[in-house]
Amino acid sequence: MFETTQGILPTLVLMNYINDIQENFDIEWSSVEWKDLRKPLYSALGARLYILYKSRIGSDSIPWSIEEQAKFWQTHYRPDGDELHFNTLATKFENREYKCMVIERGGPRTNSSCFMQNRRTVF
Repeated sequence: MFETTQGILPTLVLMNYINDIQENFDIEWSSVEWKDLRKPLYSALGARLYILYKSRIGSDSIPWSIEEQAKFWQTHYRPDGDELHFNTLATKFENREYKCMVIERGGPRTNSSCFMQNRRTVF
């Protein structure tokens, strides 16, 4: 999946998003390596680029409902995945309340009181 986001065609298709990543996070996506995906922000950006690339054709657009997201997940991420399990976990996650999520250029700032209070919830 990660390699897909760095291919020639995907790079052309995703150029606007890759430029946004460079501008907003100072991350040059073509220089990202597999080991960088250990960082949650990089991993999330890679997953988002992959989803955007896979959903570029109208009939396979990014779904809104949890049920349709489960189908998309199984089709594009985990062909042997359990849609019901996905639905259960996504519903539990969606029903939680979060006070905030702090993402700043270069990552979360440790002196942010909101981040410090909510870091276990966010991560």
